[in-house]
Amino acid sequence: MIKKRKSTIVRCLAKFSLLALVVAGIYGGVLTLPVSTRGSIQEFEVKKGESVKSVAKSLHEAGLVRSPLYFRYIVRRQKLVIQAGIYQISPSLTPKILAKTLTKGLTVDKKITIPEGYRLEQIAELTGLDLVSPEGRLFPDTYFVKEDITAQELVDLMQSNFAKKVGDIDQKTLILASLVERETKGAEEKPIVAGILLKRLAAGWPLELDATVQYFLGKSGNWWPTTTLLDRKLPSPYNTYLHSGLPPSPIGNPGLDSIRVATNPADSPYWFYLHDKTGTIHYAKTLAEHNANIAKYIIK
Repeated sequence: MIKKRKSTIVRCLAKFSLLALVVAGIYGGVLTLPVSTRGSIQEFEVKKGESVKSVAKSLHEAGLVRSPLYFRYIVRRQKLVIQAGIYQISPSLTPKILAKTLTKGLTVDKKITIPEGYRLEQIAELTGLDLVSPEGRLFPDTYFVKEDITAQELVDLMQSNFAKKVGDIDQKTLILASLVERETKGAEEKPIVAGILLKRLAAGWPLELDATVQYFLGKSGNWWPTTTLLDRKLPSPYNTYLHSGLPPSPIGNPGLDSIRVATNPADSPYWFYLHDKTGTIHYAKTLAEHNANIAKYIIK
């Protein structure tokens, strides 16, 4: 009886071991596969002096490998040396190919960050390229590009990113978004300011925005100058103190938050706003309240 029980236990252990080997084999096979066959190319940076462990963790967090431990195993087994750089990586690469890619190059040469609200000329100065593009459709973002990228290639890249992130958008909405971008100093202000501007437009009021005056006065070295009361009287189709309605075109390249609130503004009782010398915004329901804010926060 005891021998029979031992024999049964041995058979069960053998079956369990075999099952474990099969599962391990299947799992091991899965680890050799790419994460996705449809994923888009991503920029991935390996910092100078970064450890393989850190690189493996970052790859996993970016969705480029299934197992950081398996990636480290490949690097160690193949005796690979990961090189610092900025790489264009596809999740369709197998871990082996990916590991070898990070030793060979396929890197881009520089990173360009375009701040939200920059106008065309500012972007041109920042990049050192003579850019030609409609204002408003160069999407502000971080781009990884080759060192010798041409002006047209950068414009195509930024406009393509705009099309991907924003999609179709009415020109008037884009103009409004550019105004919100330049007139606000934080995300929480954007929906309220967008609502105020739309109320003024609907009421036929002039928008009276310093940002539009700055736009036609701006020049190299000071693209957004401080305006004066006299500047508000200067003739320009962009002078929203003299002309009702929207300016003829966007006054910069807005970010996604400003674009979103242009179509989804906040309803508020306010018709006026200003920023004090610390950048804090103050709203007002009436002109009298607004004038009091001017006296309190600007003229003091």
